[in-house]
Amino acid sequence: MNKNKGIVLALVLIMFMSAIETSIVSLATPTMQKDLNIGTEVALIFTAYLIAVVFMTPIVGELVKRFNIKFVVLLGISTFIIGSVLCGLSEVAHSFSLLIGSRIIQGMGAGVMMTLGQVVPKLAFPIPQRYKVMGVVGSVWGISSIVGPLLGGAILESLNWSFLFYINVPIALAAIWLVIKYFNFEKATVEKTKLDYKGLFIFYAMVATFLLLVSGQIPFIYRLVCIILLIVIVTILYKVETKVKNPFVPIEAFNRKIILVLFTDLIYSTMLMGYTIFMPIYLQNEQGFSPLQSGLLIFPMSVGWLVITFVLGKLDNLKLKFIYMLAFLAMFAGSFAILTGVEWMFIIPFAVFVMGTSFGTVYTKDVVIVQEEAPDHQLGAMMSIYTLFKTIGSTTGSLVVTVIFAMNVPLLEYGIQNIMLYIIIIAIILSVVWSIVFKEIKN
Repeated sequence: MNKNKGIVLALVLIMFMSAIETSIVSLATPTMQKDLNIGTEVALIFTAYLIAVVFMTPIVGELVKRFNIKFVVLLGISTFIIGSVLCGLSEVAHSFSLLIGSRIIQGMGAGVMMTLGQVVPKLAFPIPQRYKVMGVVGSVWGISSIVGPLLGGAILESLNWSFLFYINVPIALAAIWLVIKYFNFEKATVEKTKLDYKGLFIFYAMVATFLLLVSGQIPFIYRLVCIILLIVIVTILYKVETKVKNPFVPIEAFNRKIILVLFTDLIYSTMLMGYTIFMPIYLQNEQGFSPLQSGLLIFPMSVGWLVITFVLGKLDNLKLKFIYMLAFLAMFAGSFAILTGVEWMFIIPFAVFVMGTSFGTVYTKDVVIVQEEAPDHQLGAMMSIYTLFKTIGSTTGSLVVTVIFAMNVPLLEYGIQNIMLYIIIIAIILSVVWSIVFKEIKN
C-alpha cells in the first residue's frame, strides 16, 4: 500500500468511527432504557457525547498549530477508544452514570477526529487530488448511515448493546497503525504564534451560555438572563476578535452566505436528532418491532441520503435557492406523510427515503458552500466552525426534541408525531428565510 492510499484509508476509518456512532447507538436506546431503568433521560447518551464534541472541536485547530499532527490524531483516536471501552463496561456495571461519563470521553476523541478529517487532506494532497479525497471521505457519512442501522440491529439480535461500543476497538487499532506509518506531512509545521486566550475563553463562554439557554430544565427568568448574557458575550467576542492579529474566531471570514448556511445546518441537525433518537423508540416500543426490523424500516433514509449526493453534481446548473427549496419541500412531504400515516408501516420506508434526500442535499451543499466561500488561509478554521455548528445543532436538538417528544399535543397520539410536526414547522420557516435572505446574496 502506497502512502496516499494509506492516508485515505486511515481517514475513512477515522471518519467512519465518528459518523457511525449516533446511528448505531440510536437503535439500542429502547434496550438501554430497560437495562438501566431510565426514561427520557436516555437522550443524555447523545447529549453528553455531542457536548463533548462541541467543546473539543474549536481547540483542535490550535492543537494542530502547536503539536505534530500525527500526535494530535493519535491522541484523538486513543481518547475515543478508551471512551468506547468504558461505554461497553457500563453495561456490565449497569451504571448509567458510567455510561454518560464514558460518552463524554468518547465525544472528546470524536471531536478531534471529525475536525482533523477536514484538515489532513489539505496537508497531504494537492488541490486536484484533494477534492477527490474529500469526496471519498465525505461519502463515509452516507455509507455509515446505511451500515449503522443494519450493523446495530444485527449486533442487538445476537449480542448485548455493549458490543456497539466494542466494535470500535479493532477499527481504531487499524487506524492507529495507518496513522503511525503514513501521517508524515511536509506541510505540517508547528507555529509559535501566541494563543488568543481571551478569544478562546469568551468563545467557550458563548457556547456554554447557548447550551444552557436551550436546556429544557431551567426556569423562564434564567432563560431570559441567558439571552441577555448571550447578546453581551457575542458583542464582546466580535470586538475582541476584530482587533487580534491571529484571532481564535476568524470574524472577517463570515459573509452572509456562510452565516445562512451555518444557520441552516444547525437547524437541520436538530431535526436529524429528533428522527435519530425517537424513530427507533417509536418503532420498537409502540409498534413492537425488533432492533433489526426497525433498522430495516429506517434503512431507506440512508439510501436516499447517499443517492442524492451522487446526483447533486449534475444539478449545478440549477439555481442554488431552488435546490434548497426542493430539499425543504422533500423534508415537509416526508414528515407530513409520517405525521398523518404514523400507524401505516408501509408508508414509513418511502417517507424516510424522501427525508433522506433532503438531509443529503442540505448537508452536502452546506459544506461545499463553506469551502468555496471561506478564504484559503482560513479554510481550516472555517471548517472547524462548520463542524462545530453542526454539532451544536445536534446537541441542542437532543435537548429540544426530548421536550417535544414528551408533550401532550391535541389530536396527536404518539410522541413521534410531535417530532414530525416540529420538522414540518422548521421546513416552512427555512423556506421563508431562504426566500427572503438569499435574494441579497449573489450566487
